[in-house]
Amino acid sequence: MSKVKELMEKRNDVLLKMTAIIDKAEEEVRAMTETEQQEYDKYKTEMKGLNATIQAAEERAKQEAGNAPKGQEEKTEEEEIRAFEQYCRGNVTALEERAMKLGNDSSIIPRTIVDRILTKVKETCPIFELTDLYNVNGELVLPYYDETGSAITAAYIEEFTELTEKTGELKSITLKSYIIGVLAKISKKLINNTDFDIVGFVTDQIVKNLREMIEKEVLTGESGNIKGIFPNAKNKVTAPDATITGDLLIDVQMSVKEPYQANAVWIMDRSTFKEIRKLKDADGNYLMIPDFAAGGGWMLLGKKVHLSESVPKLAQSTKVLVYGDMKGYTLKIGKNIETQVLQEKYSTQYALGVQAFVEVDGAITNEEAIAVLEMGAGA
Repeated sequence: MSKVKELMEKRNDVLLKMTAIIDKAEEEVRAMTETEQQEYDKYKTEMKGLNATIQAAEERAKQEAGNAPKGQEEKTEEEEIRAFEQYCRGNVTALEERAMKLGNDSSIIPRTIVDRILTKVKETCPIFELTDLYNVNGELVLPYYDETGSAITAAYIEEFTELTEKTGELKSITLKSYIIGVLAKISKKLINNTDFDIVGFVTDQIVKNLREMIEKEVLTGESGNIKGIFPNAKNKVTAPDATITGDLLIDVQMSVKEPYQANAVWIMDRSTFKEIRKLKDADGNYLMIPDFAAGGGWMLLGKKVHLSESVPKLAQSTKVLVYGDMKGYTLKIGKNIETQVLQEKYSTQYALGVQAFVEVDGAITNEEAIAVLEMGAGA
């Protein structure tokens, strides 16, 4: 993230604090208190300083861009962001200068902002770090060697006898392109405020919705679209009496073969986490302990724990947690995010819309690396 971007985000935070003070006084139909006035003046002074710093930084960026070699046509990141901001504020000229494709009510967002959205999705969603991720367009065919029908084996033989030929079979898994769409609406009241960070708001809204949707589908997607882990995992341990015990967790952990243990993690909902958090060993020590090495989070049986609201909650006859090396799951995301700004569609709501579409698919590609725990039906 550029320093100018950080300054703009800080300015936006200050603006929100100033607005909150005014809104509270207006709502209660009164003048600001002495304390509120002092806080407002403090923020106003800080805002003035931030505006001056941002302006100076942008002027320096323009000067540096002016010293670039002749014939260099690509605009700097800050120029693209500024052009997008001006378009959202209704400055069509800035859009035309960027040669962006226009329709009656939409426009493609600059590539700089699209790249930023892709980056932030990867940074904020653990699924992107844990799975085997491919950024490709179109179908992705993943070959694998299947020996289940006729495994290649070694054996003792008698002299002068022929070896029996046994071969595996080369198969493949095809990941397609299912389209996920997200729509963010921005209040024109915010857009018209020159201190509001439009780019930051748009990016954060799209990132938040894409992150939640993709994480949910990777974990619980049905076979008709993205093939999620919980509905499709074949390596399963079942709790006979619908109760989680320490021995049961060990069974889940040991159902994943040793080569996949090094990078294995646990993923569960907070309701399951709460029950496991109470479990103790024979000496009264909790099985789940703080992850002191990472400076935060939790460890269970020596492996890191991730919480996700997309995981099914603790209930009978339900798969409630997954353990293993998530590289056994392959996630494919298209290189491009199709994005558009909708100037007219939400004009009657005094708002502007930003929509984004991305091609996604995923599936378990190594059954031995991942195991799930399913609760029994109970007594």
